Amino acid sequence: SSGVDEQRTLLSAAMAAQPRFGIIGGSGVQVEGRDPWKVTTPFGECLLTTLDADHRIVFANRHLCTTIDKTTGKATYAPPHEVNYQALIWALVVESKCTGIVALGSSGTLHPDHVPVGSVVIADDYYMVRPEPITFWGHAQIGAFDSPTEGVGRIHYTPANPVDGGWTNWVQRIQAALQPVFATVEQKVKLAKGQTAESWPCVNGHMPGQELDDSTVYVNSIGPRFETRAEIRAYRSVGHVVGMTCGREWALCEELQVPYCLICFCDNACNGLSKHPQGALQEYLDHKTAITDVTGAVVRQLVSELSK
Repeated sequence: SSGVDEQRTLLSAAMAAQPRFGIIGGSGVQVEGRDPWKVTTPFGECLLTTLDADHRIVFANRHLCTTIDKTTGKATYAPPHEVNYQALIWALVVESKCTGIVALGSSGTLHPDHVPVGSVVIADDYYMVRPEPITFWGHAQIGAFDSPTEGVGRIHYTPANPVDGGWTNWVQRIQAALQPVFATVEQKVKLAKGQTAESWPCVNGHMPGQELDDSTVYVNSIGPRFETRAEIRAYRSVGHVVGMTCGREWALCEELQVPYCLICFCDNACNGLSKHPQGALQEYLDHKTAITDVTGAVVRQLVSELSK
């Protein structure tokens, strides 16, 4: 219709302004965006919304954006293993021209004594339990070691690279933007070992660590089930928190050379580690509601700071 076409034209004009940024949410992130629109990518469709009046802050709920009902045009729930990560990241970075991504990830803690339930931490590395080749390879705009002419990315790179100034500067910017939020949510969150009110939500500063003790590592499991106790015992040697989604997003953003900042909200202690009387899953469900106020405050602050 002409009304829809007109809205798309206005959106395109608004999104031509620089800069613009993407926010990805998921479980526990209750955000109502405005002016939803559908993006068609070479990898599938994706529903996006905007969080500010100038359409500079683009939002996607990873579980409610890539599985679209053909009848209603609305997204239906996609569990972690069915999210179309290629469509999601391509829609944000290539089609919407986002120059930086902030992701909010619900996580289980592998070390409750050091990263307690209720803590909020920025990850500086990730570990793929099954390092499947998640990539845009095959598209003409993706190169091998270098981005081709008029291309957008390359497949061979060093992930979570400490000498990648674009990424470390982005993490530093997000930490500085979010640090004032701590005072407003102090009674609802806990600090990780080594984390302070000044460093929050980073733990050891914005620069990546060299060893497990000075890093914050996100372990990306396969899902959709929670991990077994035996798996958790293995993962404790390589990471700090577990999730099912964000490593895939992170890798794709790196392939497109766009910085990705992952903020982990620790909703539960992992299987075998939880002190909840009904175990890790119920602890997650109970805490998921409680953390909504915190994620809401984080998103509002991100929109306020990034839209300046």
